[in-house]
Amino acid sequence: MMKINKRQAKTLNEAITQWEKDEQINADTAKSLRRSYQVVGFDWKLLAVYSFWIAITCFIISIGILLADDYLMALLATLIDTPASVLSVISAILAAVSFTFGIKRRHRYPEKYFSNEAMYFFGVLWTAVSVGFLRETAWFSDVHDAIYLLILTVVYGVVGLRLSSMLVWIFALLSFAGWGLEQTSYFAEPSGYFLGLNMAWRLVVIGLLVLATAWWFGRKQSAATKAIGVQAKTLSLVNKFAYLQDPTRFIGLFYLMLALWLVSLFGNHTSASAWSKVSQVSFLPWAILSGLVCIGLLYHGIKHADKLTRSFGITFLLINLYTRYFEYFWDAMHKTVFFAILALSFWLIGTKAEKLWQLSHIKENEDA
Repeated sequence: MMKINKRQAKTLNEAITQWEKDEQINADTAKSLRRSYQVVGFDWKLLAVYSFWIAITCFIISIGILLADDYLMALLATLIDTPASVLSVISAILAAVSFTFGIKRRHRYPEKYFSNEAMYFFGVLWTAVSVGFLRETAWFSDVHDAIYLLILTVVYGVVGLRLSSMLVWIFALLSFAGWGLEQTSYFAEPSGYFLGLNMAWRLVVIGLLVLATAWWFGRKQSAATKAIGVQAKTLSLVNKFAYLQDPTRFIGLFYLMLALWLVSLFGNHTSASAWSKVSQVSFLPWAILSGLVCIGLLYHGIKHADKLTRSFGITFLLINLYTRYFEYFWDAMHKTVFFAILALSFWLIGTKAEKLWQLSHIKENEDA
């Protein structure tokens, strides 16, 4: 039985009533259609997703606080009087056990998708701990940090592909960005420039590489569709990595738009002293570039009904506009007028968004 929310149920019930009124279906068919769905009062799926992500975030914060607390780390070192090499091996074993348990749980409860994915996080966590202990061993103490990030990228990437796990794959993309920035920063010493690019511009390149990977996944998907003419449900049999396109595209767009926003703030400078001596107006071309990319994403999202590019376009366009507003008018304008204009702008945005929502709601009812 299909589960839908109250709004969808209202639209569907109105459509069935209209079909019955127009004698396109009989009373028995209408009754059968109404029994084919169930109204769900609360979006438990969304709550499950948010709950698992919040749990994962809290785990990360707790580990970060532990690592940052010298007293707790010293106490932990006293309690665990074991060589770092042994702890690294033990952590690697725990990571393997966590991934194995996640695989068995997924086979046993395939319907529990979100909790199964969340279980892989413990494997991700123990893998990072293992590499962290490896860094403390005598053999690897002189190895640059970028190598450890590269190890995490490779491990997460391979495991994510083998287990078909979006969560592990996302951590692979995060580790890849960390490795790219750390490695290029090492090559950039002491000037801070790598191939003439500061860190923000290097993140732009990383974002484009991740987006190129997402495009490759989509290209394989399109090619497979044209080749054999299959539907979306059977497409996974042809391209088993097609499911990675959306999360990869999300991370790539996030890297790209965040980097372009940083470029609009700092340009291609690497030192705070040099940046502070330059007028913010000199960064206007980069701000225009960032804004044009936002408009391009917004246009693409509207034209192709792509929610992802549309959301990134409008979100970062607003971020860029308000950033420019703070840059150019914070010192030049009285704070009363400044915040009054800011409040008015958000009021206008909210009013326009409300009208668009009403129009879309009316259109949905008319289509039904």
